Amino acid sequence: MSSPLLSLVVLGFRNFDVTTRACLDSLVPWLDDPEIEVLVVDNGSPDDSAQKTAAWCAAHPQVKCLLSESNRGFAGGMNWGAGQARGRWLLLVNNDTIFPARTLDAVKAVLREAPADVAMLGPVTNAAGNGQRLWKPGATHEDWLQIGQWLNENPTHQLMPAYRCDFFCIAIRRDAWDRLGGLDLDFGLGYYEDFDFSLRLAKAGYRQMITEDVFILHVGSAKFKASPAARALIKRNKKLLKSKHPDARFEHTRLGNLAILQAYQRLRDEGRWTPGLQARWQLRHGALAGDAPRSLIKRWLWKRRIKNVF
Repeated sequence: MSSPLLSLVVLGFRNFDVTTRACLDSLVPWLDDPEIEVLVVDNGSPDDSAQKTAAWCAAHPQVKCLLSESNRGFAGGMNWGAGQARGRWLLLVNNDTIFPARTLDAVKAVLREAPADVAMLGPVTNAAGNGQRLWKPGATHEDWLQIGQWLNENPTHQLMPAYRCDFFCIAIRRDAWDRLGGLDLDFGLGYYEDFDFSLRLAKAGYRQMITEDVFILHVGSAKFKASPAARALIKRNKKLLKSKHPDARFEHTRLGNLAILQAYQRLRDEGRWTPGLQARWQLRHGALAGDAPRSLIKRWLWKRRIKNVF
């Protein structure tokens, strides 16, 4: 049996009806696509999510169901799922995401066009800590699903620079994943394993980019990040990352966005401007002011820095 182009590994933990179900339901249009394989992992949920995951998969037999007896953490759960995937590309998917219409059609097109040295591609989204985030004041999740569908249907065929990628949803070449040994289990339950993988990928000689042609809705989980246990884990894993990568740069979201807007400016100066780029520019440019530093001095310096961004 030939390998599919793409294997999705959807990692779920707890609250199936709140998060995982919506994510999986949004993937139904592609379950019969021969180029796409879908695996769903329940990561040792303490509630009834494993049973509900199994029931959903029983109703959709195209999907491979993997039920872990324990919580392997984000890295462990993804590594386990990826180890049973057959695709030439992996798409690691957090369960707090929703795929607008035409998303995986856009993903397949981007993967086919990707240069050989690009081993990782991150989509754009409504919520991320780097240049993958788009910005529209007051937009609801329903608004973003409509915006996302339009973006997925109107490609720019442009890849943008990324120092690191967020792993709410990420496409990785299988051979690069295998060469790096997947995600580092030392990061435990989660946080910073994606940053670590991004840095290891770059040090191995691969490029990572942001595709402007794929939008994924990221619902997120601010409540968990605000818990004392999560804060302790974030602190612990940030220290671990610094020990592994002393030269790591912890950039604010606004810097990643600025780098992409500067790349847009070069495209405009080269006469390669399109309506699709204009629409994306509008979803990025507003964030320049919205992401301004709070300090008056830093805000003033930031405004000077961005004044020449058209």
